[in-house]
Amino acid sequence: MDILAIREHLIATVMDRIDDSTGTRSEALKEFMDVTLPNIGKDASAEISQHIPTLPDTIYKKWAEMFADRMLQTVKTAQLVDMCDNTEESNATIALVYLMFMESERMEEQIAKDLAELGVEAGNTDEVGNFLGDYLRTALGARGEEQVQQ
Repeated sequence: MDILAIREHLIATVMDRIDDSTGTRSEALKEFMDVTLPNIGKDASAEISQHIPTLPDTIYKKWAEMFADRMLQTVKTAQLVDMCDNTEESNATIALVYLMFMESERMEEQIAKDLAELGVEAGNTDEVGNFLGDYLRTALGARGEEQVQQ
């Protein structure tokens, strides 16, 4: 397996694991808000979660490409060949390493930058998204102040 095939397999494996179901996405967002914003009612979090805009596939692909490039820079080719054997265990390992990569300080900064750029683009035309963003920022800010005071 050559370098290009390894890169493509890493990207494809990550992209295959991304769940684009609106139902599971809304449920995950609702659960997140229920945990992080306990003052918001269950009905409100369910309603809000359905209106939070989705991220375009291009942004997920960008992050998957960054992951693949980083793997190629830091992991020996022989190990990557073993990891890219397309077994369920190997693909699960790739997904786990991707999650660890996404939690790195470098990617946290990149994600924030990408989301900010995306927000500026979408913010010019999305009144509902702007309202929800303001609401969530206010709610999270109030929650943060409560925690600091405690």
